[in-house]
Amino acid sequence: MPKKLTFQRRSEDEDIKASGMYLDLDELGKKGAMSAADASIAKWYGIYKSRQPGNHMARIVIPGGVVTSEQAKNIATVAERYGQGIVNVTTRQALQFHWLKVSNLSDVLRDLDEYGNSTKHGCGDVTRNVTACPLAETCPSRRLNARKWAQKTSEVLGAARDLDDLPRKFKINYSGCSADCAQPHINCVGLSGVIHNGKPGFKVVIGGGMGWKAFVAQPLFGFIPEDSAVDVCRAVAILFREHGDRFNRAKSRLKFVVHRKGIDFCREVVLENLKAEGKSQDGFVVESVLDEGAPFDERPLLDDTPLGTDGLHTVRIIVPKGELPFGRFYELAKLAEQYGDQRLYTTNRQNLEIHGVAPHDVAELSAAINKAGYLTSGSFTLRDIVTCVGTTYCPKAVTETRVLFDKIHRLVSSDRYAGILSSGIINITGCPNSCSPYRIADIGFRGMRIREEEGSVEGYEVLLGGSQTSFGQKLGDFKLIDCEAVVSLVLDEFLRVRKDDEFLTQCVRRVGIEHFKGVVYGEV
Repeated sequence: MPKKLTFQRRSEDEDIKASGMYLDLDELGKKGAMSAADASIAKWYGIYKSRQPGNHMARIVIPGGVVTSEQAKNIATVAERYGQGIVNVTTRQALQFHWLKVSNLSDVLRDLDEYGNSTKHGCGDVTRNVTACPLAETCPSRRLNARKWAQKTSEVLGAARDLDDLPRKFKINYSGCSADCAQPHINCVGLSGVIHNGKPGFKVVIGGGMGWKAFVAQPLFGFIPEDSAVDVCRAVAILFREHGDRFNRAKSRLKFVVHRKGIDFCREVVLENLKAEGKSQDGFVVESVLDEGAPFDERPLLDDTPLGTDGLHTVRIIVPKGELPFGRFYELAKLAEQYGDQRLYTTNRQNLEIHGVAPHDVAELSAAINKAGYLTSGSFTLRDIVTCVGTTYCPKAVTETRVLFDKIHRLVSSDRYAGILSSGIINITGCPNSCSPYRIADIGFRGMRIREEEGSVEGYEVLLGGSQTSFGQKLGDFKLIDCEAVVSLVLDEFLRVRKDDEFLTQCVRRVGIEHFKGVVYGEV
């Protein structure tokens, strides 16, 4: 009788994980180098290799996007000691160090731990940093406090050893209302606050994501009680663990499970997982429900100093390129102690915020931030450009995104566009991985190489009119040297044909992408 073959095809990464995911960073520090297998396992410690040989990046997990001022000051000190004095803010509300040496990695982690910070789950095939609306506690549009559940989800799933080996990274996002400022539709799991039958809870979508193949998340539940949110996230993680592709990492994200298996299959498995763990399904509604909460603006985060329901203000800090010197980071933490609630808040536009500011202190705090070199107006506008680190640090990037940032930022800051600053956002990413989600921006850039007769040059695919639920449409592929002129043509035409207070995305959808192509290519 022939033998039954029961093996499963697995990638090399899966074989490395199966051999054990433990590193002795002290011993590696003595050796001063990592093997390829060590580097793969190091991701579970929140550590990646950088583009520059011998250097590493460490990502600090910031659940819900908030650190105490004491933690922030310590992070600044660690950056000074080990990271060439630089702190980076990411699009998933985490913080990063670059330029780290293997010999210092164990010291970095210990120094962070002293103040309750960790890089665990910053990278690797695990639940990543769980994000939330920046104004979660005090936004007038909120149905509930989303940050509370983001932090609880991070705590529970981060401590779940049976979820330490997922097929790929697993991203969860919480929004306080259906304005979806936290971007739930491009995450593995997105939860948005709703009120149903007088009770606050969440609608849940799963299977969103960027990367080389992008998907909009699909509806899993129209409503779940808020205290079921963590259980549902865990049940979805188990679905992913059991059905994700462990051979082809290019197709191993949850979005491909949902695409391949279908949302109905996924919902059935999630409900089975909840039942198997004895978790309640009381109050769950599959179909969409009518949200009983108050109306909200389409883009609620445009106010420079929003007034919260607690009678206090938020003061915003625009961090160009998401990078700031340790001394400035330390100084902002001290300002949060003096004027705010003793915390710094991170946003998905790589910026910082100080919350809990008394009305009579707003002007003085804003002046202090401006004196430190940062703008406090213009968040979530054309001037508030998001860019990945590009070839400055990332080994996967193909373009120097910060060069394009400088060109476009200078352009959109001119007086000519002052009247439309709040009409759109711009995202720049240096490769198809889309660490800056270019598909959901009014203007999105994706780094590429453009062939010439001899060799190639840096260029960008340019999209217009993107949102979380309807990705941008392709305008064309352009060399870096032409991108500034392309944006100028687009914005000039937007000024000419704009109706009322349209956002750029609304205008593109009204007049059509072919119209803007005609303008850019000289056909109109």
